[in-house]
Amino acid sequence: MTIDLRSRWLAPGTCALVTFAVFAIVYYANGGAAFPSDDAFINLHNARVLRLGQDETYLGVPALVGATSGAHLALLLAVEQLVYPDTAALFALGTLSGVAYVLGLFFMCRNLGCPDLEAALISLGGLVLAGTLFQLLNGMDTGLAMAAVAWTIKLLTDRRRGLWLPVLCGVMPFIRPELGVLSAASMLVLFSEIETSVRFKIAAVLVAASSAMPFLLWYWSDTGSLVPNTVSAKMYYFAERYADWSDKLFLMLLAVLQAALASFPLFLCLRFTRPPVVGRMLALFVVIFLGAYFWRFPSGLLHNGGRYLYLLAPIVLFGVACGLSSVFRKQTLCLVAISILFLPQGFITRLNDYRTQIAGTQGSLSDVVTWLNANLPDRPLVMVHDAGYVAYAGHAALVDLVGLKTPAAMEFHKRTTYPSVGLYRSTAIAEIADAFHPQYLLVLQDWDRRFGLVEALRGRGWTTREVYAGRAPPETPAANIYHLYELRSPTADVAG
Repeated sequence: MTIDLRSRWLAPGTCALVTFAVFAIVYYANGGAAFPSDDAFINLHNARVLRLGQDETYLGVPALVGATSGAHLALLLAVEQLVYPDTAALFALGTLSGVAYVLGLFFMCRNLGCPDLEAALISLGGLVLAGTLFQLLNGMDTGLAMAAVAWTIKLLTDRRRGLWLPVLCGVMPFIRPELGVLSAASMLVLFSEIETSVRFKIAAVLVAASSAMPFLLWYWSDTGSLVPNTVSAKMYYFAERYADWSDKLFLMLLAVLQAALASFPLFLCLRFTRPPVVGRMLALFVVIFLGAYFWRFPSGLLHNGGRYLYLLAPIVLFGVACGLSSVFRKQTLCLVAISILFLPQGFITRLNDYRTQIAGTQGSLSDVVTWLNANLPDRPLVMVHDAGYVAYAGHAALVDLVGLKTPAAMEFHKRTTYPSVGLYRSTAIAEIADAFHPQYLLVLQDWDRRFGLVEALRGRGWTTREVYAGRAPPETPAANIYHLYELRSPTADVAG
């Protein structure tokens, strides 16, 4: 019996150790915990606010405002009790999410009848597919969400139903809001099974509700809402809901084609998925997922290296595992062989983007915040669009012009930017400045080029003077550099 147990856990244990080793290598190669996205520092800032009980940067704003994933934030708080500093804790949480993702893939493959060696290769290949590893390293909820999808498929393909599936279904909407659709669809699959007793189905509903209730109460008590505000804030700012269908379709197709190329030809294995009820449910999830982004926020699928689309990576690998363990094995092996020509390109593209973001974009932002702390010690009010690192490492008071961390700013975009499809975004930005009277503006050059933030203020009579530009490696594109502007309101000029 001991030998059998060791044999059964050898392959998944090896997968877990290899994943740990990969993350450890990245940690030491970077000289510690480093994150390519400013959003990672929103998580760290929110965790700090929860520990301290108040936000000294975004005054009067609850910690869960701007927190998309309550589950990720709760886990970060737990890991911070064991790992120090908090940046290392966030990296450790990303590592654990990566391990959970790989193990979910492994046991999913084992459920389908794949030999342990093939299951291990598929699950570790999940780190390489479309450069997934670098999404697991982003310090956000992406890895946790991908792990949730992998384990949902694993639990749906179990031969015997247990209560872990409804537990996960209850939590999933608080890992990523989009997973609420997968949660509901998974519960429908469970309820459609004739062989499952009514007693078990009632228990499943109660368990799912019980696992969701703590998060519902947490959000309600902290923010007065049952759902996070991040999706609404971005939707109102980018204002694509009423854009021309042709423009929305172009953005959607661009995002999907990039994802298809990065996962080509493995995504063709989706036609092998089984059992049919699970395959249809996953297809429905994908259609609703893409349809919701097309309707409200198509460009969101291109943000942060297309991170939202990586929720679909476990589904692609599910198709591969189904193909390898079926009569379509030879066809699947051919597709896997061809993919060897394409997977390196996707991995290298994500690797280069990861390096540029850490050394260039985040390096520039870090340099500006260091200068701001040293030269502006009196806590001026700074208007920002990237609300994370400057709140985490800076000492200034902040107003987030997008509205993630400043809900009042979101209302300006809801009233002006959103219905005008972005045409009057500059008016909303100027109105936010008029309402909050910031003394400085911190802006990424790419954002200023796309949205005309500086010109919006000048057009409303504000005086802007650049006082500092973040330093970064010479190869950093100019678009990735942060600039700090001193602002003077029209009323101040009149008074002067």
